[in-house]
Amino acid sequence: MAGPIYVAHDHMDRAEDFERDRKGGMAGKILHLTVDSWIEAPTREQYEAAYYSYNGFLERGLAAAARVHAIAVDPANRIRVVRRFGDLSAASENGDLAILLGNEGGKILGADVSLVDAWYWMGLRHVQLNWAMRNLIGACQTNENEVDQPGLTEYGEQVIRRANELGIIVDVSHSAPQTIADVLEVTNKPILNSHSGSRKLANKLQNLWDKQIRAMADNGGVIGVHFCSRLVLGTDDRQSEIPDVIRQIKYLVDIGGIDVVGLGPDWILGNPERDRNYLRNTGQESISWTKGLEHSDEMPNLLPALEQAGFSESQIDQITGGNLLRLFKDVLPA
Repeated sequence: MAGPIYVAHDHMDRAEDFERDRKGGMAGKILHLTVDSWIEAPTREQYEAAYYSYNGFLERGLAAAARVHAIAVDPANRIRVVRRFGDLSAASENGDLAILLGNEGGKILGADVSLVDAWYWMGLRHVQLNWAMRNLIGACQTNENEVDQPGLTEYGEQVIRRANELGIIVDVSHSAPQTIADVLEVTNKPILNSHSGSRKLANKLQNLWDKQIRAMADNGGVIGVHFCSRLVLGTDDRQSEIPDVIRQIKYLVDIGGIDVVGLGPDWILGNPERDRNYLRNTGQESISWTKGLEHSDEMPNLLPALEQAGFSESQIDQITGGNLLRLFKDVLPA
């Protein structure tokens, strides 16, 4: 019998999505409210105008957080927004899905570190520093070979230190290698890389080299293994299968140890109102997720595959939620 399943990266934010999560045996997840671009913009032109802008991100982030809080108010929806570590056990005891409010990118924080506090009081317990572009916090993955890229900026250092003090999880997915290295120097808490994999197995910018995997392990951090096919395989032209995800998991364990591995599926498709605009705006009409792990209610498909791969029951528990729970305990308010 597997332990509670927690995932580090998901975008599905409707009541029906939360019900599907429960059907898949999930105990909780980090829900990324918005992305550092307006991915669901009504037109491609509006998407492109927002790409390097800060306009509208605070407002869209607040609206997304308010929608989740409104769902949580109704006990029939059976979700609990996590503000402190004890909320996770309370959610489990009540049969509720635990939701940690997070964001994929730091634009919602603007240029004022006091907004970290404001978001904390709104319930934010996670912030991913970057998406696909540089921001005021630091350089992203596409900047990795630019000689003048800043890594983590001075403002970024302020954000990390304040997040550590308050109990907000810092996530370096999509950040440039130098940004990640700088965060590891500044932070006094374990950090997260919420949706990634091995770059040696799949040479995509978002994935991590062996040295980075070991650095995450040394920090006590967690790497959430991505379920998106191109991140699992390193190619854009075919769909990954569950054995491919297992290969990624085994590689991370071999390089960084069992304690560093979690799950970061990054589910985003399944909301028709968002899907059409997201796929058009980002030019990802051919994107796919691992066959048999395309939605959260398919999560049980992963468990026998992990067992067949030779992982013990305790190791499976660590991969599917235990390691994330440890990170939550180390970072979240007590």
